[in-house]
Amino acid sequence: MPDPPAKTRPRQSYAFGDSAVASRRLDVLASVFGLTSTSLLHELSPPPSSVVLDLGCGPGHTTAMLASVFPGAEVIGLDSSAAFVSQARAAPSSRCRYVVTDVTAPPLPGAPADLIYGRFLLVHLRHPHAALSVWAGQLRPGSLLVVEEPERIDTDDTDFVRYLELASIVVAVRGGDLYAGRILADAAPASTEVVISRSAALDVPAGRAATIFSLNLATWGDDPAVAAVADQAERSDLAARLERRVTDGSTGVIRWSMRQLVVRRRVRPTV
Repeated sequence: MPDPPAKTRPRQSYAFGDSAVASRRLDVLASVFGLTSTSLLHELSPPPSSVVLDLGCGPGHTTAMLASVFPGAEVIGLDSSAAFVSQARAAPSSRCRYVVTDVTAPPLPGAPADLIYGRFLLVHLRHPHAALSVWAGQLRPGSLLVVEEPERIDTDDTDFVRYLELASIVVAVRGGDLYAGRILADAAPASTEVVISRSAALDVPAGRAATIFSLNLATWGDDPAVAAVADQAERSDLAARLERRVTDGSTGVIRWSMRQLVVRRRVRPTV
């Protein structure tokens, strides 16, 4: 079945980019957050057997994860980045395909779906509640929407604190919220019922956090919004300090609290 054409709606500016550096950062994210995501997905019952949509699939890490957890389903990765989709297609799978599209603009390719999944996506969207409602509307009745977003990141480490201050600025200037998970506790669309809503804590080794942060800073460190609050000397110094810490295996330094929300689209009673 050929992929539908990409939508031409203007893209929202995405600070974290789709370069080779951004792709490396997503490799690290997949290794750090894959276990908690996989554990959540294994709890879902019954497992989807037809179509699963992976929103903001990037180079395909989460798409492959979904295909592994749900072996009976076709998994369609959706992303606005042609570069990421091209990279994902370079590792073909008989049950995964990829489409360049705006995930906030229905109808979504492959819908209606048995399960729709998104991780670290709402943080970049200007209207997260509207996006959740759109996604719920792309489900078959009785099917699941699963989202995972950070609601807080706790650390007393001065390098990490400063990085997070700058990251919050660069996301906010584009209309997003680095801690979008805070809205999810009461964000279930009206057409759905909550199946799971919880905070999952993850103690990330300092070196893994430093790697993610270093790659991100290399992508958006010269953004005007960042330059307005941190001069070149400070940004260069922070980048060097983060780079020196990428092999730090210590724990108890930084902890993500991820809000995991699973909602089911209601089945309308037969009249």
